[in-house]
Amino acid sequence: MYCNNNKSKQTIIRDKFNGMSYTDVLNKANFTYLGGCKNSTKELLSLKNGCLTYMLYLAPSNLSGYQVCPNDKYCKDLCLNGSGQNKMQIISKGIYESPINQARIKKTKLFYENREMFMYLLIHEIKRYRNTANKLGISFAVRLNGTSDLSPELFRFNGENILKIFPDIQFYDYTKVVPRLKLVEAYKNYDLTFSYNGHNWNDCETYLNNNGKISVVFENRIPKYYRGYKVNDANGYDMRFLDNKGEICGLKLHKVGSQYDKYGHYLGIGDTNFIVKDNDVNCIY
Repeated sequence: MYCNNNKSKQTIIRDKFNGMSYTDVLNKANFTYLGGCKNSTKELLSLKNGCLTYMLYLAPSNLSGYQVCPNDKYCKDLCLNGSGQNKMQIISKGIYESPINQARIKKTKLFYENREMFMYLLIHEIKRYRNTANKLGISFAVRLNGTSDLSPELFRFNGENILKIFPDIQFYDYTKVVPRLKLVEAYKNYDLTFSYNGHNWNDCETYLNNNGKISVVFENRIPKYYRGYKVNDANGYDMRFLDNKGEICGLKLHKVGSQYDKYGHYLGIGDTNFIVKDNDVNCIY
């Protein structure tokens, strides 16, 4: 159970919203949903592998006016926020006119401007999807940062963060924030994969050598080894908490909306170290 007193947190939150139901609060926030389990390829891949995964997709970087990705300097232009359906929306309508981006901006603003309402929706949806997973007889996990890099300790209600509210649920994220890696030791139900950005290899290697794991984005081919460390093809599922420690999860580059001009012509990846090229001397195939 995620509550530790006689009056559930869900009831306490409802009291703060004058007894409003989840649907009422959702309508007031003007959302169809806050997060979900079948809204992206990553979620569907996890489901195919026996795990129902709830994910939040906020507006990345400072797209909403709020910075949700502290170390976005080298990955901002190639962010996966611009992939999938959103890629075509960005190409045809522009970054700020994309309906998907507009929805993510609205959710991000709610997080900063009305945390209690945000948490009401989050707690309700996590609880609902956990029940769904239990009925299906499959595992359940939560990824708060589908397109952001926020500490789970910021997701708080009534003095407790989301990891403490749901101690029985597996949470996981990617991060480029080194100090946040300490949370893995503080919370048994939280897993982190440190992300290589092309300029932080020393931090990556330190984490690998201390029983951590990292992610690296490769241009096309996934090598067997990178810089002497074993690479696992991580494109078949998103449950990073199942990956081996001390190894690299290799991710393939996804083309995003910012790589195309307004006519739909692909412009390439540009001059970036964030993406490991196929001919990189550190790759062994």
